[in-house]
Amino acid sequence: MKGYRLWVIAFLAFMTNGSSLLGIGHASAGSVARAIEANHNLARNIETATALGLLAGNPPIKRQEGFFGPFHVDCSAIEMCEVLA
Repeated sequence: MKGYRLWVIAFLAFMTNGSSLLGIGHASAGSVARAIEANHNLARNIETATALGLLAGNPPIKRQEGFFGPFHVDCSAIEMCEVLA
Protein backbone atom coordinates (compact mmCIF):
# COMPACT_ATOMS: atom_id res chain seq x y z
CA MET A 1 0.00 0.00 0.00
CA LYS A 2 2.94 2.35 0.56
CA GLY A 3 3.93 2.10 -3.08
CA TYR A 4 0.43 3.16 -4.11
CA ARG A 5 0.82 6.60 -2.52
CA LEU A 6 4.15 7.09 -4.25
CA TRP A 7 2.60 6.29 -7.63
CA VAL A 8 -0.27 8.67 -6.99
CA ILE A 9 2.14 11.47 -6.13
CA ALA A 10 4.30 10.64 -9.15
CA PHE A 11 1.23 10.67 -11.39
CA LEU A 12 0.09 14.05 -10.06
CA ALA A 13 3.58 15.48 -10.51
CA PHE A 14 3.67 14.17 -14.07
CA MET A 15 0.23 15.63 -14.82
CA THR A 16 1.25 19.11 -13.62
CA ASN A 17 4.77 19.20 -15.09
CA GLY A 18 4.78 16.41 -17.67
CA SER A 19 3.89 18.50 -20.68
CA SER A 20 6.76 20.91 -20.04
CA LEU A 21 9.15 18.02 -19.42
CA LEU A 22 8.15 16.47 -22.74
CA GLY A 23 8.52 19.80 -24.54
CA ILE A 24 4.82 20.17 -25.33
CA GLY A 25 3.85 22.82 -22.80
CA HIS A 26 5.22 26.29 -22.32
CA ALA A 27 5.21 26.46 -18.53
CA SER A 28 5.05 24.19 -15.57
CA ALA A 29 2.91 24.60 -12.48
CA GLY A 30 5.93 25.81 -10.52
CA SER A 31 6.68 28.62 -12.94
CA VAL A 32 3.04 29.72 -12.89
CA ALA A 33 3.16 29.80 -9.09
CA ARG A 34 6.38 31.85 -9.17
CA ALA A 35 4.83 34.31 -11.61
CA ILE A 36 1.77 34.74 -9.40
CA GLU A 37 3.98 35.26 -6.36
CA ALA A 38 6.12 37.83 -8.19
CA ASN A 39 3.03 39.76 -9.31
CA HIS A 40 1.72 39.72 -5.75
CA ASN A 41 5.04 41.03 -4.40
CA LEU A 42 5.14 43.81 -6.99
CA ALA A 43 1.59 44.89 -6.18
CA ARG A 44 2.32 44.89 -2.44
CA ASN A 45 5.51 46.94 -2.92
CA ILE A 46 3.67 49.48 -5.06
CA GLU A 47 0.95 49.83 -2.43
CA THR A 48 3.57 50.25 0.30
CA ALA A 49 5.43 52.92 -1.67
CA THR A 50 2.19 54.79 -2.34
CA ALA A 51 1.17 54.62 1.33
CA LEU A 52 4.57 55.89 2.47
CA GLY A 53 4.33 58.77 0.04
CA LEU A 54 1.00 59.86 1.51
CA LEU A 55 2.12 60.04 5.16
CA ALA A 56 1.23 63.21 7.09
CA GLY A 57 4.83 64.46 7.29
CA ASN A 58 5.46 64.43 3.56
CA PRO A 59 4.58 67.38 1.34
CA PRO A 60 1.98 66.78 -1.35
CA ILE A 61 3.08 65.57 -4.75
CA LYS A 62 3.46 68.40 -7.23
CA ARG A 63 1.87 67.52 -10.51
CA GLN A 64 3.33 69.20 -13.54
CA GLU A 65 0.55 70.54 -15.66
CA GLY A 66 1.22 71.65 -19.17
CA PHE A 67 1.07 75.38 -19.70
CA PHE A 68 0.54 76.50 -23.25
CA GLY A 69 1.68 80.04 -23.68
CA PRO A 70 2.20 82.76 -24.60
CA PHE A 71 -1.01 83.12 -26.52
CA HIS A 72 -3.06 85.81 -28.17
CA VAL A 73 -6.67 86.46 -27.15
CA ASP A 74 -9.03 87.51 -29.91
CA CYS A 75 -11.19 89.96 -27.97
CA SER A 76 -13.63 90.41 -30.84
CA ALA A 77 -14.54 86.72 -30.61
CA ILE A 78 -15.45 86.98 -26.93
CA GLU A 79 -16.76 90.58 -27.22
CA MET A 80 -14.68 91.95 -24.35
CA CYS A 81 -12.26 94.32 -26.10
CA GLU A 82 -13.02 97.14 -23.65
CA VAL A 83 -12.09 95.03 -20.62
CA LEU A 84 -8.92 93.58 -22.06
CA ALA A 85 -7.59 96.88 -23.49
